[in-house]
Amino acid sequence: MNNKIFLIGMMGAGKTSVGVELSTLIKKPFIDIDDVINASSYITQNSIEDFRKLEDQTILKISKDKKKLIISLGGGSILNQANRYIIKQNYCIYLESSIEILISRIMNQDSFRPLIQSKKNGEINIDIFKNLFKERENLYNNLSDFKINTNNKCISEITDDIRSQLISDEIIN
Repeated sequence: MNNKIFLIGMMGAGKTSVGVELSTLIKKPFIDIDDVINASSYITQNSIEDFRKLEDQTILKISKDKKKLIISLGGGSILNQANRYIIKQNYCIYLESSIEILISRIMNQDSFRPLIQSKKNGEINIDIFKNLFKERENLYNNLSDFKINTNNKCISEITDDIRSQLISDEIIN
């Protein structure tokens, strides 16, 4: 097993928030792939296909880094087989939430989700979101070494549970 901890899940699952706090808790650097490639901006100026290519290249590059890292992946990055292979070579945590909770979180964020919104703080296309969720759910489950439901939990509860599991699985001491 490699030395990366991947956080996967749908948009709104809390990957960035959990990653930042987990990084502090277990003293490992955190990288958010969406931040590295400025995802929402890139998608609006380019095609989703171009975005996925850049995302795939970025994941491959970061996976080759020898450092122990916590990496938050974009929700759709798991659709690429090469990315799934990289994830399986490392440790993967699926931040699971219900569709209703995910939508509620997204609506309360000051962000732009170009796959499901036409503009910043715009209406969320619920049908598209549900289809994305259905398309990805089995992949998230199959890739994860540990799955944690984040519904109605605060970030510190989630990160404490993850830390305990990482110790139990001998990923950290």
